[in-house]
Amino acid sequence: MSLLSLLRKEVHWSKHNVIALVFLLVLLPSFFAYTSVAFETVIPRDAPVAVVPQDEEVTDNDMRIIEGALVQFSDPTVVESEQRARDMLRKESVYAIVTVPPNITDETEDNATFRFIVDGSVVPFKEPSKAIRNIAAFQLDRSLPADVSVQREVVAPESSLSEYLLSILVMLFVILVAFTYVPYNLARESAVIDRLRAEASLEAVLGAKLVYFTAALAIPLVVFQAASNYLEYSIDVLAPGSVLALALTFVFLSALSMAVMVLFRFSTMGRFVNVVLLLGLIGFSGLGYPVGYFSTLRKTLVRLLPTHHTMIVARSAMLKGLDLSLFADWLALLGGFTLATLVVLKLSAVYYRVSA
Repeated sequence: MSLLSLLRKEVHWSKHNVIALVFLLVLLPSFFAYTSVAFETVIPRDAPVAVVPQDEEVTDNDMRIIEGALVQFSDPTVVESEQRARDMLRKESVYAIVTVPPNITDETEDNATFRFIVDGSVVPFKEPSKAIRNIAAFQLDRSLPADVSVQREVVAPESSLSEYLLSILVMLFVILVAFTYVPYNLARESAVIDRLRAEASLEAVLGAKLVYFTAALAIPLVVFQAASNYLEYSIDVLAPGSVLALALTFVFLSALSMAVMVLFRFSTMGRFVNVVLLLGLIGFSGLGYPVGYFSTLRKTLVRLLPTHHTMIVARSAMLKGLDLSLFADWLALLGGFTLATLVVLKLSAVYYRVSA
């Protein structure tokens, strides 16, 4: 064939794959360009902060004054007790706690000492929190008659950047396998799957693969733990909470990627759609950075994604050894979401049969 004929063939192929080409040549570069401005500032401007009274003498008016002062550089929420605020800090629902002393509006008071509490395991927020403490001290000193001091306290085990990154890499590995290898395996064995349907249902075949791959996930987790031990990191990849969060993540993501492959009849387009989902999850799950670094709209989107919550559960178990009871409400919702994805997988198998 001549070069001109070969070029015509490529043009003909492009006409039948417009969606894939638009994504690859237009949307994907736009997405990567957008990520360059995802973190415009080193200091997060909308970091969720809990505001709590130091004792019973602190009035509602005192709390409103402090909330108004903090709103200029954070996203404050008034919380009735320090214990509840610390639970929120552990769950990364807030990234700092500001405790309010009594009599802050009393002009006879010479000094007012606030406490600014941050979690040492949330590494990206640890250094910026020093600047935020300084800003808070300046704003509060301007707003109150007393001389204000803000004491910064770091609680929970302090993790290194390497330990923090390793916890994220473990989750990224789970997501990558669910959206790349699982669809690849289905596409490669699509002909075998059709033959197996003569002896077993498609649901049974897909279920067996899901169980096998989930069980096989134990091997890389052991490898990650061995690497952590070798590097002398204080991180427990095999903590029960970590394993549960990672397994749930793998099951519901694999169920979704399998459903996509079945709906697209194990074609290349199905694998392409899974790559799109993969990039979207990695880009919008907030796996590494606190949500205060994001815009209000993106923060809301991040909080809605289940992978954001499983990342927090896994990281909390790996780095802090937190009890699963703290995340009981999240785990119940994540369990329900996982069941919903299995139903979606079942319905995709039914559609595959009736449309054959």
